[in-house]
Amino acid sequence: MIQLLILTHVSRLFVLGIDGLPPTTLDRFLAEGLLPNCAKLLQTSARLSVTPTLPAVTSPGWMTIASGAHPATHGVVNLLQPTPGEAPDSVRNGFDRRLVKAEYLWEVLAEHDRPAMVVKYPGSWPPQNTGFVQVDGAGGYADITCRFEALPSAAYMCGVEAPQQAAGGCCAVPRGFEEHYRIDSNGANGHITVHARKPLGWSDLPAGCIPEFESTLPVQPSGQQRRELLHALAYPSSDGARLLIRRRKSDDGAVADLAVGQWSDWIREEGHQGAFMFRVKLLELDLTNRIMRIYRTEGHRVDGFTTPSELASELVDAAGPPCEWTGTFDYMNGLLDIETQLEVYDAHTAWLERTIRHLAGNPWDGFFVHWHVVEYAHHIAGSCLDDSHPLADRDRDRYLGFLRETYRLMDRLVGTVLDCVEADDGVALVSDHGHDLVHTMFHVNDFFREQGWLVAHEHDDSVHIDWSKSRAYALFPGLVVLNRESWWSGGIVHEDEVGGLVEEITAGLRGLVDPRTGQPVVTGVLDADEMATYGQSGEHAPDLFFSMARGYEPATRLRAGREPYFVLTEPGVELTSGHGSFHPASPSARTLALLRHPSLEPGSVGQLPVAMVDLAPTFAQLLGVRAPRDADGRPLNLHALGVLREQR
Repeated sequence: MIQLLILTHVSRLFVLGIDGLPPTTLDRFLAEGLLPNCAKLLQTSARLSVTPTLPAVTSPGWMTIASGAHPATHGVVNLLQPTPGEAPDSVRNGFDRRLVKAEYLWEVLAEHDRPAMVVKYPGSWPPQNTGFVQVDGAGGYADITCRFEALPSAAYMCGVEAPQQAAGGCCAVPRGFEEHYRIDSNGANGHITVHARKPLGWSDLPAGCIPEFESTLPVQPSGQQRRELLHALAYPSSDGARLLIRRRKSDDGAVADLAVGQWSDWIREEGHQGAFMFRVKLLELDLTNRIMRIYRTEGHRVDGFTTPSELASELVDAAGPPCEWTGTFDYMNGLLDIETQLEVYDAHTAWLERTIRHLAGNPWDGFFVHWHVVEYAHHIAGSCLDDSHPLADRDRDRYLGFLRETYRLMDRLVGTVLDCVEADDGVALVSDHGHDLVHTMFHVNDFFREQGWLVAHEHDDSVHIDWSKSRAYALFPGLVVLNRESWWSGGIVHEDEVGGLVEEITAGLRGLVDPRTGQPVVTGVLDADEMATYGQSGEHAPDLFFSMARGYEPATRLRAGREPYFVLTEPGVELTSGHGSFHPASPSARTLALLRHPSLEPGSVGQLPVAMVDLAPTFAQLLGVRAPRDADGRPLNLHALGVLREQR
């Protein structure tokens, strides 16, 4: 009772969510002195080690943090949500609020007439009720495009061949998911080939401009056939080659006049859903060889992405157009270089900071923000942190510098949050999972095909699953769904066959050996009962979950031919860091929470790991409100953890 009385007097709580934050890397860069704001927060906070969900991925993790409910309770079991009633390879986007059965903490605050701000929180869109302010939350994480994206990012290529697409990443594009999942967008690698032509019809050119060649840059919003054209004119100047971009070839349509390395201002266009804005950067311009490369950012809508709706235009005025897309797709497919990727991170973070500052000037008791950039940076550059990757030395200094600069952006964001709170406000920095090395992709469905559990036919380099003969399918990151008669109309596995098939697949996975090393690579296979102990069950849950040895990650993609199903990951082309084994008991999947509160001992460290389901009930207690309905967790015993301030 004494603890409860101490913990209920805080008036406000700011929750900053950092996706995919590994404590070891945070500590490394803290020791290097790179993160003064994080160091300040650590000195004034209690530090807790947090055990994630099963599997340790973004969608169920952040929904558990918001609700205090296990995946079995809130209903979202994975990033790729299996869909009963359809084939096992048909899934839904696991970031849809309509899939979530549990209540979120900010919805509790709204019920108590206490104001809350929710900014870009995964799985929070569309809002299910009113009473709080919400900004986006409809995508832009886990390489899923935001539903407010009107124009995908791209690279205009003139005079050069587009680089080959990345090797495919960890996931195929399951049916029902194509328009959400950018990283594997059906072979569309984001490159737009344009051509150099003799300049014709230009007027009102800059003084001394002698045109070399022109090109047209198509701008085609998603889901519509009509496209606009920007006109580009390459010319020499006293400070090097330049590119003039206009809507029309006359001066009244001016958009930008760029040297290599420069960004344009915001360019506004109209799509069938409304107005959107984007920028371009000139990456390369060779007048002699007529070579040109231009990066184009995503075009995010400038309306419709907030509740209340009128807040969108207010934010565009105060913070600028949303800078949304920061996914790994662009870098891994060669649309931009690492320096430009960091500039995109910077612009995204700066927009988020301006949004926080603007909203913080209004009344609020709960403030919930999510930032995904650290996760993406680890996926891109994780190989540089660990000599266990055979290619760890490839561009190590450049990738390590990239990671350091990304963490500096995080530190800047933390500083912004600290500037926006009062000394007696509660502050929580939380994450959904850690990160660890990925040196090898295991193409699990190729293995299933070899074992006869999955049957597929090949035609013109494409692979089609034959569900009339297939008994099982695997989804990233280690979920196995049996093709049951009870799952959908095309199922072939009778209920009395399930037990034997589960044993067969379990034995096959447990006996799996990497032929390159002779070592087993599957560390555990969990059946339905074992998964339930970690809060993973229900109609959407898989039949099995398997975890892999350090450095291995399952890949869903089913490939043509009979290629080896163990493939070394290539830095800069594929993910070289993942979420550990995706198992909550894995030390590398574990993450952390920092809690600053008047009742907690500054600089204290929790003596034991805490469960992610206990965070929301603890936050509710700090705010003096009830826990969200259906929460499986309970408020942490902070005294037992050794972080409660001693009464004097």
